[in-house]
Amino acid sequence: MSTMPAASLQYDCRSSTDWYALSARHDAFRLRWDQPTGRGWEACYRLAPGLWLRTLDLEQASGCLPAWIPGNHLTLAAMLDGTTRLEAPEGAAFELSGDRLLCSHRRQGTAFRDHCLEPGRYLMVLLILDPERLRQPPFGLTADDLAAFAPGIDDERCLPLDTALHRCLRDMVSPPVDPRRLPLYLQAKSSEFLCLLLSSPTLVSPAPRVAPRDRQALEAARRRLLADLARPPRLTELSRDIGMSESKLKQRFREYHGQSLSDCLHQARLREAERLLGDDRLSIARVAEALGYEHPANFTTAFKREFGLTPRDYRKRQRLAP
Repeated sequence: MSTMPAASLQYDCRSSTDWYALSARHDAFRLRWDQPTGRGWEACYRLAPGLWLRTLDLEQASGCLPAWIPGNHLTLAAMLDGTTRLEAPEGAAFELSGDRLLCSHRRQGTAFRDHCLEPGRYLMVLLILDPERLRQPPFGLTADDLAAFAPGIDDERCLPLDTALHRCLRDMVSPPVDPRRLPLYLQAKSSEFLCLLLSSPTLVSPAPRVAPRDRQALEAARRRLLADLARPPRLTELSRDIGMSESKLKQRFREYHGQSLSDCLHQARLREAERLLGDDRLSIARVAEALGYEHPANFTTAFKREFGLTPRDYRKRQRLAP
């Protein structure tokens, strides 16, 4: 990969699409946001030919702004903090929080609408790449590999953002290196992220085509499932709420979201556990209760299986982190 400079160039952001014009002139830059729609920083890095990393870390007001998706590129977008809803011009809407990754593949540049659902932190990470890049070393994907990974032209696909992928993106926005080593670090982390993503079991088969009505129902099912992690709805209740049979819901949910209902709930609970463990006022038992675990021991077992540490040891490590 090419050597990339640190983002020493800084500009005032006047529009959420400013980054696209600047990307034609610079390999690395930062944009300072100071607008009613958000205040904070946006950073952009050309990691290699055909591969961009873009991060937005804002204190975000509720509202709507345009989001530009470049043409002839694959855009991978994930929210690490906050919740937003991205709407395509055709009307499809995708709600992003910390548990899913939106993959968009557009023939021409397309303006989406970015609806921030509530005030607060808005932390988004995007990798923007030419699909042909994945056919070159070090990835070397075949055409069949790309068909399994990327959505169809002018289409979108959501994939679950598991713990390893989520942690990799966190490392990109909070790099534990000095500026001189930042280019190499971000290049390595982007490769790690793509390798983890390409190894995901959700990429066994191409993304299914989903009718608009079913897409809306499956998005609603996910929102309903994760609305209350302590008391999630039963399958019977969930299927009745969205007007879909239980067997169809289980099958279509796995096909569309890339994971089963139970796996989706499990991953959401563990991500929320990471956040709650950062509050020392909450006991481990209280965290377990807030996530719907009947016994704290069950929570400890699930957490250690995922992170390799007990919740108590994880909390100690977080206290020692710089």
